Amino acid sequence: MVNGGLPVRLRDLILPDDVEIAIPWYTDAEVLYFSEGPNVAPFDYNRIEKMYKWLSQRGQVYIIEVFDGGWVPVGDVTLCEELIPIVVGDNRYRRRGVGSRVIELLIEKAKGFGWSKLTAHKIFAYNTPSIKLFENHGFIKTSSETDEDGHEFFRYERKLN
Repeated sequence: MVNGGLPVRLRDLILPDDVEIAIPWYTDAEVLYFSEGPNVAPFDYNRIEKMYKWLSQRGQVYIIEVFDGGWVPVGDVTLCEELIPIVVGDNRYRRRGVGSRVIELLIEKAKGFGWSKLTAHKIFAYNTPSIKLFENHGFIKTSSETDEDGHEFFRYERKLN
């Protein structure tokens, strides 16, 4: 449950159907700033589809849904040992505990797969909400790097044993 009692679930990505659902998320300036960096152009259908196909080759891609009078898609997440990008794209559900519940569900799934750790690969230093989210779930900062545009980012890991 999230604050307000809204249940959260992860459902498998359905291509190409879910690309249309994601367009508003990946044209949202806040989503792009925190997930991709400053001054990133909005994603179009083709870029989202390409992203989802790339992520699907590396891990399991899920659509995040909350029950709010019916199951409502609000974002996406990929479960992969080396990266776990989370986007709560619908701003009505940001800062309401959805991301926290998603992390809990990912930890459960990863443990079920027998994984020893989870890694959040690229959290920008200015992304305080994500830093707090991961740290509140036992992730430890393991490195600090700078991307090709000069933006500092962190890598976080959580052991699962």
